Amino acid sequence: MDSVLCEIKNGVAYVTLNQPERGNAFSPEIKAGLTGILRELRGDYSVRAIVFTGAGKLFSAGGDISSMGDRQNCLEGRDRMRLAVDWLKELVNIEKPTIAAVNGAAAGGGLSLALACDFIVSAESAKFISSFGNIGLVADMASMYFLPRRVGMAKAKEIAFWGTPMAAAEAKEIGLVDMVVPLERLLPSVKEMAEALAKRPTYAVGMTKKMINASFETDFNTFLDMEVNYQAVAFQTEDHKNAVHAFLEKKAPQFIGK
Repeated sequence: MDSVLCEIKNGVAYVTLNQPERGNAFSPEIKAGLTGILRELRGDYSVRAIVFTGAGKLFSAGGDISSMGDRQNCLEGRDRMRLAVDWLKELVNIEKPTIAAVNGAAAGGGLSLALACDFIVSAESAKFISSFGNIGLVADMASMYFLPRRVGMAKAKEIAFWGTPMAAAEAKEIGLVDMVVPLERLLPSVKEMAEALAKRPTYAVGMTKKMINASFETDFNTFLDMEVNYQAVAFQTEDHKNAVHAFLEKKAPQFIGK
């Protein structure tokens, strides 16, 4: 059985963590599966949006704690962590909109996966937990990079230091998630959102995503140079040219992702 599943429909890739018997914890198989799938999706221009969810009752229980008791030296630990973040680099840098459909608890690395997506849609019954401190570890998989950007520094410290579960309603109130729906409406709502995003001008959306992601660490002049270069590319896309024609003809533009 594949540890990570991927199904493509109507320009949307649905990626499912598929080890429900282990709470979709970040086993080596899931990490490698995510990395491989994301690398394939990066070059598949028929895919214009990506959804992530978990099989079974949990989105992801986070780290594979059962393997953490294994003795390892510093170099082995470094290799372990490299495997842990290869998929994350692919996810954050992919020039397509991404949505986390959080169907159950998102703990530790599961929270990191959700935070690394552009949008988070949660079931009412889901919970969010920064559980690293509960096992004596620092928060990893970039959760402390993204969490303060969503909820602010003080709230991020509260979530990370205490390691207590947060209900979806509170997560929505503080800006950790974007939308909360009943569990039975989760996938239909995300499908509607993803297919709408897939009809947007994919290249322009992807480059805009890169600019937003870089905006906190880039100085003003460098950012303007990035803007100039990306806009020069956007001017040459079929989507831009078709949209101009549609505007002049007073029609709605039809974007094809090219």
